[in-house]
Amino acid sequence: MRKIVACLISIVFVFSLTACSSRQQNTAGETEREPEKEIVSDSNEDVSEPSEASDGEAKNDEENEGGTAGKTLVVYYSASGNTENIANYIAAATGGELFQLEPAEPYTDADLDWTNENSRVSREHDNEAERAVELRSTEVSGWDSYDTVFIGYPIWWGIAAWPVNGFVEANDFTGKTVIPFCTSSTSGLGESGKLLSELAGTGDWQEGERFQSRASEDDVKEWVNGLQLPAGNTEASAGTEQEQAEGAGSSRTLIAYFSIPENENTDGVDAIAGASIVVKENEVYGNTEYVARIVQETVGGDLFRIETTQEYPLEHDPLVEQVSEEQDASLRPELKNHIENLEQYDRIILGYPNWWGDLPMPVYTFLEEYDFTGKTIIPFVTHGGSGFSNTLSDISQLQPDASVSDNTLSLSRNDVADSEAEIRQWAGNFN
Repeated sequence: MRKIVACLISIVFVFSLTACSSRQQNTAGETEREPEKEIVSDSNEDVSEPSEASDGEAKNDEENEGGTAGKTLVVYYSASGNTENIANYIAAATGGELFQLEPAEPYTDADLDWTNENSRVSREHDNEAERAVELRSTEVSGWDSYDTVFIGYPIWWGIAAWPVNGFVEANDFTGKTVIPFCTSSTSGLGESGKLLSELAGTGDWQEGERFQSRASEDDVKEWVNGLQLPAGNTEASAGTEQEQAEGAGSSRTLIAYFSIPENENTDGVDAIAGASIVVKENEVYGNTEYVARIVQETVGGDLFRIETTQEYPLEHDPLVEQVSEEQDASLRPELKNHIENLEQYDRIILGYPNWWGDLPMPVYTFLEEYDFTGKTIIPFVTHGGSGFSNTLSDISQLQPDASVSDNTLSLSRNDVADSEAEIRQWAGNFN
């Protein structure tokens, strides 16, 4: 009898070991099958580890979220800055990248006077043929890598502001989730999204959302969190702090620049470094803007254009006169746009033209508005022969608790158009 009992105990013990071993092997198999995280965000927020799930739960998550990590692009046209604010909130909530639509001929305040039947926007509304607004750029670098595209605009006469039409027509949205959003004081989204989807002809266009002109960031975040976005598009997939540190070249870099592209050829005039322009593939850029875009293509990061509420004239003589008056009076022009979540950036790549041996006044405003303590500022300048002049020491004085890098880039305005390789080589040092 004792032998029988002992034999039964041995069998049970062996079976238990086998079952335990089997469970360990299955657990290891699940871990190996789990896809590695992909860093798709420009955010710098900590992320909690995903909770454990059974095979069935993991499968459902993959089905609901599309199974792959996707990148988000926030495209927007903003006439007064309201839509730009919403676009910034969406980018912060999704970890997405921003792409601003800029008319080749910018709208002035007079152009946007809805009450004047002779204003530009009124004429365009009355004559549909005039709504074909040429944009400075419709081409997005790495377009195929984006799975989700937000498209934002103000509502004009019940429809989307027509400057977005050129972008929608110029791009193939096949395989992308497209989510329109708009700003208005009274009008709703209406059929603006539907009309854009018909114009595009491709893409999975969602219903979209309308925001009040002064909607809060919390309102926008709540809306974004309620969307069924592909995996990797919400701030919860921004990546751990360690992952972001390893990907600092893209997620923790801000490329801020000030640039004024003039309408005239001012070769030989050394008054303003931004006098020259760069023309690439039929697109016109200011010198400093062109450099900034190449830098972003090389290192990633966020692009931030320093703009003033009062537009500068694009003709040379009036521009020189206005700039001269600003410098004589040490004016600080009011800025049109502002940096959201400055704390997420470790380094600021700062570009500007040399104006009479000095920083442009809007760059003074920019540097006095923010505290870059503990951050690294990496300057680059475009000029007509004066290089940096004393601007590096000016930056150090304005930001005494930041580190101003001596790894700088100085380009003559006459050489900018042919300096892509040099720009990329310089920017490549930051990867």
